[in-house]
Amino acid sequence: MMCAEDSTTILLVVNGDVPASYGTRSSLPTSMTRLQLHDKGTVFKILMPRISSTKILIWTLLLSCSKADDIWEQDLSDMAIGPSTEGYDKVDLKCAAEHMEVTIYMEEDFSGVIYTRGSFADKKLPCFRDLKSGKYFRMNIPFDACNTSNVDNIYTNILVVQHDDDLIMPGDAAFNLECDFSKPKDVPLHSSVMTEVFDVVSKITLADADPGGKPIPEIERLKALNKSDTVTFQPKMILRSRDEL
Repeated sequence: MMCAEDSTTILLVVNGDVPASYGTRSSLPTSMTRLQLHDKGTVFKILMPRISSTKILIWTLLLSCSKADDIWEQDLSDMAIGPSTEGYDKVDLKCAAEHMEVTIYMEEDFSGVIYTRGSFADKKLPCFRDLKSGKYFRMNIPFDACNTSNVDNIYTNILVVQHDDDLIMPGDAAFNLECDFSKPKDVPLHSSVMTEVFDVVSKITLADADPGGKPIPEIERLKALNKSDTVTFQPKMILRSRDEL
């Protein structure tokens, strides 16, 4: 989970619609935002001035008919985000000479942020985009910026698709993008002259949107690989193919 740089975020999970301490919807503070339904109630987000603490804690309130003051504290390490195959139809990757071109096709109208891992705090183009509405988005990620890694001409980066402007929540998605230029081959220009070019291998692997999430076992990783400069990742088709095996 990720919080805004200048605030601390508290989540309230309430069995009902409005926290009892605020009474009705009309009396909700302006800093409180209703996020989504949770399996134990409704999730609210409150932004407060940053507090001095070595850890950001989530206070979770569960209000029930029998016990309205049941409160406990939950460490962020217990909150599992995990990889997501929901909310988007497919992701296209094109490996160009100096950048990755990524196109995301959402299933529904999307309002949120997309960014390369490590670029959230700066919120600057081309590594970060704040999207207000739409179902189709494109982003060019330079090989020499946006925390793109280069190891022996294999360029990698992680793209995060985040629905809330401040928090990583379950349902957010992340993709490990890879452009592999490490395999050279000789191509004849004419009968007496050879030139060296590179075979390109493009790959997209599903990742955990939470930067502190546990590593995904290899057997559970969904990926798409193509021995060309373009590849398409469609999770539902990959899962369907697995089921048919």
